Amino acid sequence: MGSGKIAARAQLQRDSNRGEALSRRDSQPSSGSFRCGFVGVLGRTNVGKSTFLNAILGERLLISSSKPQATRNRIRCVLTTPDAQIIFVDTPGLHRPKNKLSRRLVREAYRGLRGIDVLVYMVEPWGELAAFDRHALERLETPDVPILLLVNKIDQAKSNALEETLIAYEATDRFEELIPISSTRRRGLDDAVETIVKYLPEGEALFPSDVKCDRPEEFLIEEIIREQVFDNTFEEVPYSSAVRVKWFRETAGKTPEIRAEILVARESQKGILVGKGGRMIKRIGSRARTEIERLLGRSVFLDLIVRVAPGWTNDDEEIRQVTEA
Repeated sequence: MGSGKIAARAQLQRDSNRGEALSRRDSQPSSGSFRCGFVGVLGRTNVGKSTFLNAILGERLLISSSKPQATRNRIRCVLTTPDAQIIFVDTPGLHRPKNKLSRRLVREAYRGLRGIDVLVYMVEPWGELAAFDRHALERLETPDVPILLLVNKIDQAKSNALEETLIAYEATDRFEELIPISSTRRRGLDDAVETIVKYLPEGEALFPSDVKCDRPEEFLIEEIIREQVFDNTFEEVPYSSAVRVKWFRETAGKTPEIRAEILVARESQKGILVGKGGRMIKRIGSRARTEIERLLGRSVFLDLIVRVAPGWTNDDEEIRQVTEA
C-alpha cells in the first residue's frame, strides 16, 4: 500500500476528534466553495447502513449481512466529489445488549458521534415511530449537530407506510431533512449525498481523492472472512466469532500468504465452523479468498484456523482487541 494512503490514515486519526477542540461551525446549509466534514451514520442493527455506504462509495468496503450486528467497529469511509469530501463514520448497529460484547458495541456506536459535523439516522418504513428509535433519539447528546433522517428500504414499503413513517418521524422535530432511499435499488442516493453536502462546513479535503477507507488491508480481510462466517453459519455462531489476521506475507515473485484465526466461545461452535470433513471451513475459506482477491487485485493463499477461547464475549481484553477503533 502506498505511503500516501498510510499518511492519510494517520492524518485521519489526528483529525477525527477535531470537533471537540474547535468551536462548532455554522451547520446551516448554504452555497459556497469546497466542503468537507465528518458524518456519523447511526441506526438500529440490520437497517442497512453498510449497504448504503457501499452503494454510494461504489465499492464493497463494509460487510453486510441479513443477520443483525454484523458491524462491530467504527469505520471511516471517504467519499470525494468535485465539490466535497464526506468522511462517513459507520458505527455498530443499535440493539438491546445481551452480554459484554454487545454492550461494548452500543457504547462504540454512540462514541462514534464525537466530533461529527452531521448525523445521519437511518430507519425503515415501518409506518410509525418505533419505540426503539424514540429512545435512541432521546439519548443523543448532539444539540449543535444537524440530524438528517434516511428512510431506507422504500422498495419494501407497503401501502401508505412510507408516508406515515415520514409524518411520524417529522413530528419529533429532530430532523432537518427526511430523505427516502433504497440502497439496494440505488434510489434516492444522489439526493442523500447532495443533502448531506449542504450541511457540511466549508474546508479543504483531508484525504487524497483515491482514499475510501481509513482501515488497513488486514482489517478489511478480517471483515471479509467474518462476513462469510455470518453468511454460512447460524444461531449463536456468528455472534460468538471474531477474526484476526495472524500474518500477511508478501514475497517478491510468490503468491501472498494470509493466515487468519477465527475465534469462537465454545468447542461446539468450533465443530460447526469446521464442519463434517472440514467442509464448512473450506467453503468459508474459498468464498472469502475470492472476495480478498477482488479487494487486492491479485491471487492469495488463505489459511484459516479455528481457536476456542471460552467465554470470550464476556472477556474485557478479548472484546477490546476485537472492537478497538
